[in-house]
Amino acid sequence: MLEFVHPYWFWALLLLIPIILYELLVKQKRKVRLLHSRIDLFRKISGRSSILRFFQILLRCIAIIFLVIALARPRLAHKKQQITGKGIDIILAIDVSGSMKAVDYQPKNRLEAAKRVAIDFIDNRHNDRIGLIVFSDNAYTQCPLTLDYNILMSIMEDMKINEEASGTAIGMGLATAVARLKDSEAKSKVIILITDGRNNAGEIDPFTAADLAATFGVKVYCVGVGSKGLVDYPIQTPFGTRYRKVNIEMDMNTLNKIAEITGSERARLATNTAELEAIIEYIDKLEKTELKINDYYIYQELFWRYIIFAFMIILLEFIFRIVIRKEIP
Repeated sequence: MLEFVHPYWFWALLLLIPIILYELLVKQKRKVRLLHSRIDLFRKISGRSSILRFFQILLRCIAIIFLVIALARPRLAHKKQQITGKGIDIILAIDVSGSMKAVDYQPKNRLEAAKRVAIDFIDNRHNDRIGLIVFSDNAYTQCPLTLDYNILMSIMEDMKINEEASGTAIGMGLATAVARLKDSEAKSKVIILITDGRNNAGEIDPFTAADLAATFGVKVYCVGVGSKGLVDYPIQTPFGTRYRKVNIEMDMNTLNKIAEITGSERARLATNTAELEAIIEYIDKLEKTELKINDYYIYQELFWRYIIFAFMIILLEFIFRIVIRKEIP
């Protein structure tokens, strides 16, 4: 943004230009009477002289304009922002057990829907560290807490179902997520737990893991994913992929108990992709980072450029008077 520190100098410009024009065009004009047989020749010479004198006036006016602009002190103001405030540390704990292959979610299955919604969630966060835990019959850290959202989303894209898993260890997934948050100094520590089953594997039960989370001040938002009743489940056969109706049990009571222990809201059930998106958006609004934004400006001074331009124009006028008009100072 261009601004002038002393804009009142432009009033001086309005006064100076008419004075200079008066001095050069009116005061210096002389009425001369001359009788000569070749008056047309004198008119021709006089016309050329007028053009040259006008050019000299133009140069002087331009020089004065540049000097006045320099006195007005033009500068470019570059707006900057200083963001202060602690963000939230968030762990996404996502179920990758075999049941997440059920195709009652768009665009492909439960896991793909959870991935898409989680990526949108990450993309909307700012100044928060986010990590990723996956769990099936055990739990693994896919990405520790990071501010590099591009890497995190790339890891999320590559996340796949554990075809060899024999169960769902919700307690292990939750405990691993707590381990990643327990030493955090963030003002708020959050786990978003996404699963479609019940705890039937692992060395740590969900309630013990929830007590551990409460001890370290970690809130757990539990999200159940899955349609009620029978759902289509892909089965690989020698003739390709076939679908079979199966009933996948989900333990919402356990998820509600985890939420109660950790002091968060009751678990929410998403029976389709749209509901899952709405739930994650709701959690996103609940856990907002309080940032203080201070605006400040960095200035780039431009007045010296106009001084140089004015000096060059004055020098050009001087050369013009000496070389072209043959005037002696």
